[in-house]
Amino acid sequence: MFSWFRFRGVSIPQEGVYYFVVAIFIMAGAIVRRDSQPLMLLACMLLGPLLFSLWVVTRSLRNLKFSRRVPSLLSCDENFFVELTAENQSRHATYAVVIQDQIVQVEGFDPEPAQVVEVFFAKIGNRDEAVISYKAVIRKRGKYQLGPLSATTAFPLGLVRSRRTDTLVSTIVVMPRLGMMTPAWRRLIQQDKSGFASSRRQHGLLEGDFYGLREWRTGDPKQWIHWRSTAKRGELVVRQFEKQNQQDFVLVVDAWLPKKHSQEDIDRAERVISMAATAVQELAAVGGCQLQLVCCGEDRQSIVGNVSQAYVVQAMHDLAVLVPTDDHEIGETMADCLRTSRPGSRILLLTARGIDLSDTEVFAPVWNDAKLRSELGRVKTVSIGRGEDEMFFHLPDKQRAKTTEGAS
Repeated sequence: MFSWFRFRGVSIPQEGVYYFVVAIFIMAGAIVRRDSQPLMLLACMLLGPLLFSLWVVTRSLRNLKFSRRVPSLLSCDENFFVELTAENQSRHATYAVVIQDQIVQVEGFDPEPAQVVEVFFAKIGNRDEAVISYKAVIRKRGKYQLGPLSATTAFPLGLVRSRRTDTLVSTIVVMPRLGMMTPAWRRLIQQDKSGFASSRRQHGLLEGDFYGLREWRTGDPKQWIHWRSTAKRGELVVRQFEKQNQQDFVLVVDAWLPKKHSQEDIDRAERVISMAATAVQELAAVGGCQLQLVCCGEDRQSIVGNVSQAYVVQAMHDLAVLVPTDDHEIGETMADCLRTSRPGSRILLLTARGIDLSDTEVFAPVWNDAKLRSELGRVKTVSIGRGEDEMFFHLPDKQRAKTTEGAS
């Protein structure tokens, strides 16, 4: 929008400039000609609408309050709606308000330029609110910021424009593109659960889930007695707990990208991240395990805990903002995982490099330590660069997904 004379959010658009020039020209003619009272009257009449527009627009946006509703977590290519609400706290209605919102990537790999969206409120009644939504889609993973937004109006005559910037900001985390884990992956996980019995941590009876009452038996601890039920029944009743078993996993995500990389290298790194995100969701659906997720990129992030909904949200955030790099020593990371993980826990390494554990140069910190070298049996490597992921993971084709979306 081309404007002149910007002052405290008020500007004169091109149309207003033309109108003002004509009014000044007529006023100048009236001053030059001493007997031109009609021209002076006409000039004053022309300045009246300009001053009236200035008065209206300066008060139109002053009492507007904005809010925005957006989902906090999304998947790539997932359509979502942004709901904008404008509340008018004034005693007068406001008309023809244009809201300009923007979506900009603040964290992640290879950020794109900000996307600008404009929506139009025809009328916001006095002491009332108006709601309008727009549809958006984000194609790349990362952390995105919506806002700040700006409101503009030139009502009623379009001769003067008022603009107000609101600091309202919302954040969206766009998860990596999710695929499907194959039955081979599920068999691998189940095999790990049964084959690594030493890593299964059997909880104590008091750490299990309470699921019922039963009569007292010789040898039951006194703290199990349920006194209220005992008083009702007239005999000793104890609480019964369910024993739980958990499998420990360490999932290492090696988002490696060579210094001179091609689009194929980028696709491999993104596939590693997508596979890791899908694996976390798969483990969350199965439940009953503790997971340490180690994200290796420009920064190394690690989270550990029982796989719950809160854990999945944090894991998706770390994977969404993971930036692939060539400057990461995966050998050191693997050595740290072997040192710090629980004895017997299963370590899964997802890497974009064409490497395996037999590479004594890359994994020198492990091979040079006899104790760590003896623990290599706990590690399973899936290399995207060697095509080992195809039997465990399938990623939907982008073009096919777009075609399906267009057909629906």
